[in-house]
Formats: sequence, structure tokens, C-alpha cells
Amino acid sequence: MTPLSGSDADLYRQYFERTGDAFLIIEDDRFVDCNQATVELLRYRTRDDLLQTHPSDLSPEFQSDGSRSFEKANEMMAVAVERGSHRFEWEHKRADGEVFPVEVLLTAVRAGDKNILHVVWRDLTERRRLESELVQAHKMEALGRLSSGIAHDFNNLLVSIIGHSELLLSDLGDRPDQQSSAAEILKAGRRAADLVGQLLAFSRKQVLRPQTMDLADALADLAAMLRRLVGEGVTVDIEIGERPLWVRADPGQMSQVVLNLAANARDALHPGGRLRLRVEHAEVGDHTPGLLDGLPAGAYVALVAEDDGDGIAAADLPRIFDPFFTTKAAGRGTGLGLATVYGIVRQSGGSVAVESCPGSGARFTVYLPLAAAPEAAEGAPTTPAAASAAVTARILLVEDEAATGRLVRVMLERAGFAAEVADSGEEALARLAETQVPFDLLISDMVMPGMDGAELVRRVRERLPLLPVLVTSGYPAEFLAEHGGVPADTDLIQKPFSSQELVERVRRTLAQAAGRNPS
Repeated sequence: MTPLSGSDADLYRQYFERTGDAFLIIEDDRFVDCNQATVELLRYRTRDDLLQTHPSDLSPEFQSDGSRSFEKANEMMAVAVERGSHRFEWEHKRADGEVFPVEVLLTAVRAGDKNILHVVWRDLTERRRLESELVQAHKMEALGRLSSGIAHDFNNLLVSIIGHSELLLSDLGDRPDQQSSAAEILKAGRRAADLVGQLLAFSRKQVLRPQTMDLADALADLAAMLRRLVGEGVTVDIEIGERPLWVRADPGQMSQVVLNLAANARDALHPGGRLRLRVEHAEVGDHTPGLLDGLPAGAYVALVAEDDGDGIAAADLPRIFDPFFTTKAAGRGTGLGLATVYGIVRQSGGSVAVESCPGSGARFTVYLPLAAAPEAAEGAPTTPAAASAAVTARILLVEDEAATGRLVRVMLERAGFAAEVADSGEEALARLAETQVPFDLLISDMVMPGMDGAELVRRVRERLPLLPVLVTSGYPAEFLAEHGGVPADTDLIQKPFSSQELVERVRRTLAQAAGRNPS
């Protein structure tokens, strides 16, 4: 090897010092030189501190494949000496103990009877994070498409199960034994509807109705329910400091997040254990620990659920938010609790961080963007006049499923409405054109063979621009958005719905239309 001239050596030294990658020189199993990028990467105080460290101290005891770091490092160095260079990935350890991934390039240079190793490290932390997010996004997209189709078919069935159960309960008032059976059917139908909702939640395709809410108040309101959920023998501490803590989210879904986190902790706790729940202001930056997805730096509201239970094994941590993954015994969980939390939080613009190790409990932190205080009360209840307005109205229902159409018609008629059913968009247009007595409301399914709900609404509004419209669908809103979306100024009622929910939404739509178009 031709020795470097003075000027060449000076140029190499400048490159060695200025490059963004970590450069080290190993000779006789010790560090003899490194650049400033190495010091910063490993978070040592000075270069001398790092050079006095033995190379084996910069690796955890085991690598991610289970091999011992010391033995595997010797293998990698032997390969580099034999081939001249060797590139591989490695788990290294910073001065503060944090383990992180690097890409290593070892180059062996012979100097007399010595092998000098030139080492280049490139931090893979960001790359691994992006790869993980991409894999998660692809997985959620595939599962989301699957769950959308499942949800549509199940929701149509559940409309019938829930609706007929409610009608039976109403009709069997003098037969308590049969009424009890009908109540069990209704309960099972609602549990099935909740399960479908969870399927949509983890894929972030469920319908959310966000509003500006105080997360601190929401947690305080759940205190009694949380203590009942966790049960006796476990202490539940709920810490609420500064109020209000405004976020933009669906209140019902946020309650589900809190309850699911508490239920997850309950299963890890032993008698005498403790669960702590708190909400607080938080700042998210580049190094927020345990964060699953990148978030813009800034102000957030943090919901923290911390327990002193069994903790989570390192091998399980990357999978705990996967749908249907559970470490619980058979029959003790569906594996959808944490997946639901993740889906709701991500759809609300936030993320989740988890920190745990076996025997030391677990801490889950939900980060939601801090919202501006509402200028006026949102979601205010309707006035008594509005709630009672238009109790009797003439409604045209468009539903291609005959059984569902018959059921919804009975629901409406029992509430005092006059309802007619059309089984297609084309028939609905003909009914609207031929009727001598105008309809007060159009209710239409969104996905139908032939003319779909969106096209029907467009054509109806060309002829009857003031006719209020309520649309229904078993598909989630995001699926509908991919296929033209819900028509503007049109309310969507998601299947499955109860008789009470249907009637309330119909009355609200009629009252709002009456307010816009006073006669």
C-alpha cells in the first residue's frame, strides 16, 4: 500500500472528521480513533471517554436474532478479514443504555503483522421507523378493505336482528318468559354490532363524530365505571390536574379508548396492584419515547395509563396493537382491545406510545393534538320545540333488501310516521314524480344495484331541492368516500341502528329542515 502524502493524509482526515457517518478505527481489539459523529451517535461526553471504552461494551449482551454479541462480533470481524470488507446490521448501545440499530461496514487493512479494522456505522433508527410505519399502513389498508366488506354484510343482518328483537320486546309485554329470550337476542345483536365497530376501529374506517371536548372532564366522568371495571383488590388512581384539556375527538370513542386501556391493565394486575390514569399537557418532539407513529412536534394532550402488573415481553411489544393478537388465555380476550385503541387514536390525529418490560408493569400514553377552546357549545341538545316538531310526516324509504325495508317501515310507522318503501332508485324517482301528496323526507340506502344512493340524491335535488334526505349504509364512511362519498348536506345513519336511533335521527332531520324552510 502506497503511504499517503502529507496533503492526502490531511484531506482524508478532513473527510474522516466531517462525514455524517460514524467512523472508528479498531486495532488489537481496542479503539484507537473515532470522529465526532461517533461521539454524538453514542452520546458520550468526550472522544477520550469513548476511546477508553472496550468495543464489547458498546453492544447489548444479545443481538436481535438471539446470538451473543461477543461471539457474533468475532464472526463478523473474521469475515471482514477474510473478504476484505463486510456489511451487516447490528444492535448497538449508547452511553445512556439505549439500544439502537446500525448498518456496519467493516473494512480490514493489513499493516505489517496487524489487521486494522476501519468501521463505518450508519444509524438505522429512522429507517426502521419508516419501514415499520409502511408495513403497518399496508397491513391496515388490507385489513380495512376486508373489514369494510365484512361490516357491510354483517350490519345489514344486524339491522334485522336488532330491529326485530326490539319489536318482539315491545309486543311481548305480557309474556315475560318470551320477553327474556327476545332481550337475550337483542343483547347478542348489540354485542355483535360492537364487535363490527371494533373491526372498523382498528382499520380506522369507523364513523367518528368529532367535537371539541375536555379530555380531563371525560376521564373524571368515567371514574366510577373504571373502578367497577377493574374490580376489587386493585387500586385505581385518577389524576386530573389542570382543566380544561381540549382535544378534537368523538366523545364516545374516547370513552372506549379509556375503558380498553383499563381493561388491558386489569388483566395484567394482581391483587394489591395499582392502575394510574391521568391527563396532562405534553410536548411531542423528535425523541418522544415509545411513540408508534411520527407526530408533528408541538403541544398535545396526553392520556397516561400506567400499571404495576406483569409487564410485556420484549418479543410481544411490536405486536400488541395487531388485531387478534393476545397473550391472554383462550376465551379471555379477542385481541381487539388495544387494536381498537390504536385505530381510534390514529383516526383522531394522534398516536400511542408504550413502555414496558417484564415484571415492571406497563405505561401507555395516548397523544392527541391540543385543540383550541370552543367558541360556543357544540352538540347542544335540540330545543323541546325542535325535538317534538314534525312527529308525523310522510317518508319515502328506498331499500333494495326487502326484509330490511319491511322492518324499517314498521319501525317508522310505530313511531307515528307514514312510510312507503321503494326497492330501487328508479322506483323512488317514479314515486316522487307520481305522488299527489308530497313526501316530507327521503331515506335511502347508499349502495344499491343500478342507481345508487348518491345518484338518486343528485337527481332528487334537481327536482325537489328542499326535500330533506337521510342516507343509510352498512359500509363505513371511508369506504363511501372512496366511491363518491355521502352527498353534501345529507346526514348518514350507520347500520346497524336501533329503532330509537332511527326515530331520533328522522325527527332531528325533519326539525332541521323545518328550521331552514319555515312555512
